[in-house]
Amino acid sequence: MNKVILTVLILGIGFVGFAQDNANKPQRFKYITTGPDGTISLTIYDDTREDSMKLESVNSFYRYEILDLMTGEPVFSSRNKGKECTIDKTKIASGIYNLKLYTSNFVISSKIKIGTTRKVESLVQPTGDVVASR
Repeated sequence: MNKVILTVLILGIGFVGFAQDNANKPQRFKYITTGPDGTISLTIYDDTREDSMKLESVNSFYRYEILDLMTGEPVFSSRNKGKECTIDKTKIASGIYNLKLYTSNFVISSKIKIGTTRKVESLVQPTGDVVASR
């Protein structure tokens, strides 16, 4: 019985002693939102070491908005030309938001979470919403 207790104690100390703490390590994230047909419509790149995140769309978009999930009110928005942009995360409080990219034919929508470590996590993986607007 004493050998069993000693073995469990040694194993416990070994697990605790060699456990890795990834909480403070910088991480890189890539989140993909797909349309109803399964094609990629939006890719979000985020590095926790940086104060910005990059959005890339398959289609050119002229505007994007980050909306409060509860009220639907815009928290951050900007005009855009082309298929990509960079968003300054320091201008946005931590929380869960709805991201919308407006193209000439439709709206690409995805839920995102901006945390205290300034990382973004897509809550709608791997499928996003593409809503027709014409």
